[in-house]
Amino acid sequence: MNSIFHQWWPVALSAQLRNKPVASQLHDTPLVLFRTREGRAAALPDRCPHRFAPLSAGKVCDGQIECPYHGWRFSADGRCTRIPGSDQASGSKPLLDSLACCEAYGLVWVSLSTETLLTPPVAPAHQHQILDTFWITDRVQCSLQDAAENFLDGFHTHFVHSGWIRHDKQRQKISAQVHPLADGVEAVYSEEGKQSGIISRLFERERGVSMGRFRMPCLAEIEYRDGNDALNLLVSVWLVPCGNGQLQLFARIATKRGWLPAIIKRYILSKLFRVILRQDRLMLEKVTHNKLRFPDPLLTPLDGEQDLLGPSIRKLLEDGQPLIFEERQFSFWL
Repeated sequence: MNSIFHQWWPVALSAQLRNKPVASQLHDTPLVLFRTREGRAAALPDRCPHRFAPLSAGKVCDGQIECPYHGWRFSADGRCTRIPGSDQASGSKPLLDSLACCEAYGLVWVSLSTETLLTPPVAPAHQHQILDTFWITDRVQCSLQDAAENFLDGFHTHFVHSGWIRHDKQRQKISAQVHPLADGVEAVYSEEGKQSGIISRLFERERGVSMGRFRMPCLAEIEYRDGNDALNLLVSVWLVPCGNGQLQLFARIATKRGWLPAIIKRYILSKLFRVILRQDRLMLEKVTHNKLRFPDPLLTPLDGEQDLLGPSIRKLLEDGQPLIFEERQFSFWL
């Protein structure tokens, strides 16, 4: 498995990239994103080499980024093409290191690698149905591991999201199989009926199987299917470190197309999911701040038998290698 620098990471929604520059950050690298004259997404370090002004505060002129301080202009490959007040530009040598940049699945992707990347960005689960989709973005102060485990952990929903997803006093006995993926880990849940919370009652008619999966470097997904193996709900969340211990979240919510118009469904679901995200963000930030109160480097999480994916996610992120284990089966009350 490649290191973080040899991976593709999403840094913005494609819809954000129009006729203005967009500021972003990947790990500890501030970026400016913009579209070239041909409409291609481009990424440069967010600093003018002249006096270090943020290029994201400038503007896009004919597919190039113009510094707001002295008007120096840069093409997508980092070359300076105009210095106002001078008859010469900087020449053919780039003054900024252009980053590998592409678009896929409604996202703008960047890699910090200086080598040519042959693998495509990690994709959401492939679907053959016609789906209604929309996006939610957010930021949270926590680690990638904590956010991924939180998203894929069903056992906190009875308390953090009580009434919205599940109730502690209305549990069901279900089965789960956990198995490795080529680039991650997946749990498949069966024998669970419709959940007791508001979201399930509104948008599910029946429950067949459901899946929770994590794929390197940063994709966590929850997928619900009905008894005919048709999709009810697929939530794909890319968790991107963006400096200062923060994560940028890009959440794609997909539901099967039905009688309810997509615009109404999007309005209702976006309201509900923002409540869920806010509840999770508050808890994750409490965990992050509490960890700082106990800075013992030997302090590690205590895993229970209900922690189906957390230990595997931790190992994937620590080792950067595919997991090797036989499929495990569990039975518990969720």
